[in-house]
Amino acid sequence: MAKNSPGSKEKRRSPRRPVLDTFSVFVVVPSKGMHRLPVHDLSEHGMGFDLDTEGENFADHPLKQGDRLEVHFYLNQSLYLPLNVELVRLQEAKGVRQVGAQFTESGAKGHQAYLAFLQMLDQLEDVAQVKN
Repeated sequence: MAKNSPGSKEKRRSPRRPVLDTFSVFVVVPSKGMHRLPVHDLSEHGMGFDLDTEGENFADHPLKQGDRLEVHFYLNQSLYLPLNVELVRLQEAKGVRQVGAQFTESGAKGHQAYLAFLQMLDQLEDVAQVKN
């Protein structure tokens, strides 16, 4: 949940927040099926996540930078926020496409709820503890 360090130079409009494994958040891209895709980081303006499952054929769902998608951002196993994103970064790593996506409907109810979730993460950052 840590924000970027004060000395680091951030290229984005808002700081990214890494997602701790203790949160069971994930993304589903409905047009690709019900695959649980890991989320890597979150910000007010977008998120980073894996677009594929390991071994998936990219040709089955071709995408490029600038494409728009509907995604479901799951807060747990059954509760999700519907969000619309545009792919702004697309790269392959270890046989999986990783994307950076920015939100396209900042006034939508799903995005407003997402921002409330980020605010909660920020408030937890200073006091929450993970039990090992």
